[in-house]
Amino acid sequence: MRRLKPFPGSGLLHPLVLGAMVLLLLNDHVFKARWPSWWTGKLSDVAGLAMFPLLLQALWEQLFRNRARDFRPSRAVVTGAVLLTGLCFSATKLSVGAGNAWRWALGGLQWPFRMLGAVLAGAPLPRIQPTLHTVDVTDLFTLPALLLALWLGWRRADAGQARGNEPVRTSPTRT
Repeated sequence: MRRLKPFPGSGLLHPLVLGAMVLLLLNDHVFKARWPSWWTGKLSDVAGLAMFPLLLQALWEQLFRNRARDFRPSRAVVTGAVLLTGLCFSATKLSVGAGNAWRWALGGLQWPFRMLGAVLAGAPLPRIQPTLHTVDVTDLFTLPALLLALWLGWRRADAGQARGNEPVRTSPTRT
């Protein structure tokens, strides 16, 4: 089977990443409501940790896509995204303050969708509300899921290099 040349954001199109996104949405909006348990909580963490660094990498690639002549995914970018995700995730699971910041940030990200739903339903505009979040140190057992994102990102970077692309500049430089 012939693989397509990587392009900015294409790491999100890997079947494992798409599967993790679908699993995260189903788990958070269906499974947790029908079968609330320790497992459904951990399932969201695993799915989110497996895909979120690649989402950060895709955002980075889109931001800097016009800065290089030929695109090539970067091991450094995905490694940084994995480390940042792991640190932030750990902070929200160990610190009430970090957990509260996460609750409000996620509530803010959800607000435009809630507002759109209210407008379409003719209801009053909703306020930004924090999401539910539990500070749970046992969630740290799901951190190895980050290794999937790292493996996929490095594999993609190596495939881009094997195709003979010139290295991409991942930070703004003057030419």
